[in-house]
Amino acid sequence: MRNDEKMDINLTQETTDDLTEEEKVQQNYETALRYINIAKHMKKFEDQDKYYHRAIKYLKLVQPHRNVRPLIRELRTKKFTARAQGKIELYKEACEIRDKAKTPNDYYSAQTIFFRIHQYEQNHPIIEKWVTPEVYAEASRCSDSEEQARLCQELAREKSAQLKRHNLLVSSIVILLVVAALFFTRTISFRQCLASSYSTFKDYESAWQAYEYIYQKNGNKDAHMKALFFRYKSAQTAASKGDENTAYVNYKALAKENYKDSHQKFVELEKEHIKHTKIGEKVSFGYMDWRVLAKEEGKILLLKDNSIGSTPFNEDGGNTTWESSSVRRWLNSSFLEDSFFKEEQDIILTTEVKNSPNPVYNTPAGPDTSDKLFLLSYDEALHYQKGIHRTKSCWWLRTPGNEKNSVCFMYRNKTVMDYGYDSDNTNITVKPAMWVNVE
Repeated sequence: MRNDEKMDINLTQETTDDLTEEEKVQQNYETALRYINIAKHMKKFEDQDKYYHRAIKYLKLVQPHRNVRPLIRELRTKKFTARAQGKIELYKEACEIRDKAKTPNDYYSAQTIFFRIHQYEQNHPIIEKWVTPEVYAEASRCSDSEEQARLCQELAREKSAQLKRHNLLVSSIVILLVVAALFFTRTISFRQCLASSYSTFKDYESAWQAYEYIYQKNGNKDAHMKALFFRYKSAQTAASKGDENTAYVNYKALAKENYKDSHQKFVELEKEHIKHTKIGEKVSFGYMDWRVLAKEEGKILLLKDNSIGSTPFNEDGGNTTWESSSVRRWLNSSFLEDSFFKEEQDIILTTEVKNSPNPVYNTPAGPDTSDKLFLLSYDEALHYQKGIHRTKSCWWLRTPGNEKNSVCFMYRNKTVMDYGYDSDNTNITVKPAMWVNVE
């Protein structure tokens, strides 16, 4: 957890100049409820604290007109309980990192967390009457965070000095050994003899590496062709012995060189890797990392692991649907063609993409489509949420938001945001999904 990743969802209200007093009260009440809902979805205790506080502020505006005092008391309990429990959990995490520390960075990590606790508690104290005695007592035992931060800093300095002394000795020995090894092994003639010996004894993996070294050093095309030949032999040998990892790595490199039938053999291994990858784990396909979200008979659903830049859902903005979006056109044309060679494109299934209205605001989603690559819908994001990992950026879904010109998205902490952002927003990223045939 990092302080620089704090989020702030600030709900703006429409002008109240033309509203009656009762309408203003209702508006403030609904705003408070929305902040309560946001707080429930927050993972960081600081965010929960903040949104419960905002909800209480709006409920106080309602209080003269409605009996919301019990709800305010309940929210204060939740607010200060979240604050106390968050402090306790962070303190335990920092202590565990400190106690298991092996490097200066480990101590600095613990120091950062202790300092974060200290900074937060300066402006956000825990009020005893709003938490249970047990929670308050445990939180009080975590009140030495400032001292712990200083201790971790000192321990880091001591560890750093110790490692420097050790590393200096090790480095001196390593340098002497490396210089001696380089003196005897850097000549091309030596490498050629070595490569020939490897091939004679059918050590094809070492042979192609030796020939590739020669090619990189003097650009000898004959050495490059021999490197490709023996790498192909190494891949074949590895596959026959059941060493799928070596075969996979070598066929992958050879496919980039378009060598013999390496494309086809590489795709077969890709399918096997995908087939044996558990839901929620990463797998490589098309030289990119994907997450396995679901497995059905003969096919597997993949979601791009890292987002593909910041891209508008629809470049022209305005009212749009998945069917008419620019991101759909791009994913199923240039992105598809540039990212996968033909044998990979052939095993990406064409999917009947169902487009349903926004489940909260009932905004129409347009007609169903047939696509190889698509974005997850609001419902799919919730359904597969367990297999989806946290990200550094928000990313588009294909379901419309609260209006026709907005689109739902998934927040970095895996919260599905139903109200959406404008479709031409350039700060949201893209994570395509696809069904792959693994029969």
